[in-house]
Amino acid sequence: MDRSKVIAPHPYLPPPVAAPNADLLFGRLDAYWRALGVHDPAQIAALSEQALRRAAELPEASGLDPLARTLLAAGELLDDWLAQGSELPRTPQRLAAARAALLGGVTPDWPKTLFAPPGEGDSLRDTLAEVMAEPTPAPTPSAMPAQPIDLFSVLAEIRRLWQKTPGA
Repeated sequence: MDRSKVIAPHPYLPPPVAAPNADLLFGRLDAYWRALGVHDPAQIAALSEQALRRAAELPEASGLDPLARTLLAAGELLDDWLAQGSELPRTPQRLAAARAALLGGVTPDWPKTLFAPPGEGDSLRDTLAEVMAEPTPAPTPSAMPAQPIDLFSVLAEIRRLWQKTPGA
């Protein structure tokens, strides 16, 4: 009996994750930056190179393939630029609010403004400060006062009206 067909891996299983080549990573980063609104090829190339350098510096995370690590590094790069350009504290809530306002379209040409030399991106900081949602405050526990509950019964109202009718 030939057991090679039984022992062989299933043909529908995905191939093992191999390290993608640089062209694939650059292609995915190109699509990532274009989806975020960066359309200048020189900016895309510079941002992609920075993201690849950051991905190489990231500690080995369990379960992340090289492409996911590269995209994670690209997101952190954007957060760093955003925190630095808009002078925000680097907290997840503030950065998420700034990212949502920025990518929501408040400034259509945000890459040029955000990646401009210091002093030229002040309009972006002012615009983001105006439209950025404030994070919700931390919940504070407090005692809720007891409220009386007035129960209403349709049947009780019908009986009351029935008793008031003459001849009932």
